[in-house]
Amino acid sequence: MPVVAAASLDPDIQSFLEPLRHAGALTVAVMVSSIDGRATIGGRVGALTGEADQQVLLGAREAAAAVIVGASTVAAEGYRRLLPDRARARRTARGLPPEPELVAFSRSSPPLPELIGSLRARHPDALLVCEGGPRVLGLLVADGLLDQLILAVSPLIVGDDAQQRVLEHPEPLAAALRLLALTVSGDHLFLRYGLAH
Repeated sequence: MPVVAAASLDPDIQSFLEPLRHAGALTVAVMVSSIDGRATIGGRVGALTGEADQQVLLGAREAAAAVIVGASTVAAEGYRRLLPDRARARRTARGLPPEPELVAFSRSSPPLPELIGSLRARHPDALLVCEGGPRVLGLLVADGLLDQLILAVSPLIVGDDAQQRVLEHPEPLAAALRLLALTVSGDHLFLRYGLAH
């Protein structure tokens, strides 16, 4: 049986994100959740996030060739520019477009395996980042398309069954995960998991 290395306890968010900059052809989801597994408050993610969570999100975007987001999440969260000026300048200096390609996934989109396949054809050796929402994350897991999950745990207990869970899927998912790395910032916990395929 192969020996599995212990998860790294990274001292800061930059160290936590560093493997993504050299990840190659991985599909990574970046999600935030309350302690009790809720992905929204009042239908939006904003109240769950903080400065450190935004640093993780923007760091993953900066490393990505493409960002996949559910169309309803794009509408609810008001996606405009994906990166601030400094991150855009760093990408340009590395010979990349200023921002990753933004792909809004909806019911009218090709099936997710086909969509990921077309992105892989355009970006064969690059990082793809998915920012949800919960239903898109459920499809990625169900279709075996997700390689890693970065989960930010917000120090809130939300309750309220009307709020979405961090993953929504109508059928059971028996997906095994392995903890790769973790870090903390204030009261927020950040976990990076690998998925077994």
